[in-house]
Amino acid sequence: MEKAKLALNHAIMIEIIRKHGLSNEGILGLLEEGKIENFYQFGEGIPDWQTFIQFYENQKDRLVRAITHGYQITFLTKGALKSLLGIKFGVENFEDCGTYLDGIILSKTQLFELQGLISINWKIIEKEVVDEEHHIKIELTKPV
Repeated sequence: MEKAKLALNHAIMIEIIRKHGLSNEGILGLLEEGKIENFYQFGEGIPDWQTFIQFYENQKDRLVRAITHGYQITFLTKGALKSLLGIKFGVENFEDCGTYLDGIILSKTQLFELQGLISINWKIIEKEVVDEEHHIKIELTKPV
């Protein structure tokens, strides 16, 4: 099944909930209930949890597919990419070199997952593998 295309804010909200230990079924259960107060335990949404619930109500098939089968983010700014690395993968120690981020270390599974969700305006360059840790840099693609 093809991954769902999602805006960054929806992807980050999914990952915030996952970081709190909820399964896919748990996330979908909360969305199905549609009670905003059930989401307050996860902090603030982006822009808010009501928007996330409304997106589920209006685009249920797409959001269910994103949660259960994965997603690809439609566009990422550098700041958003840095936030995503921290929230989803717990990676916060890397170097911001302007048009690229360097010194990122991921497991094989994390690298595979990042490759599947990152937007097309970024390119992942694998530099080396040391003890099953993938050392990468992520570079802004140049417009054609």
